[in-house]
Amino acid sequence: MLRSHVAQHKKMDAQASKKIRPTRVAARRQREMMVILANQENEESVDLFEEDELDLDGVSVPPVSSTGFHGFPVISVEEHLKSVQWEDA
Repeated sequence: MLRSHVAQHKKMDAQASKKIRPTRVAARRQREMMVILANQENEESVDLFEEDELDLDGVSVPPVSSTGFHGFPVISVEEHLKSVQWEDA
């Protein structure tokens, strides 16, 4: 009885270790990636996955950018005010 129980757990671990193979990576944020998946109907879908859930062999992954929150560059208030052209009213 114990052997059959252990065999069931080994079978479950083998199924859980399968990784998702995306067509390409659209975006990356921390350890999450937005990937494009190919469907059987020759369509594509987009989904978010943790990095360790994906099989990324041969798939190009975008580099982590040096931009700030939501991909916008981070600048100081002083830099912004220098770039604004003020008109005299």
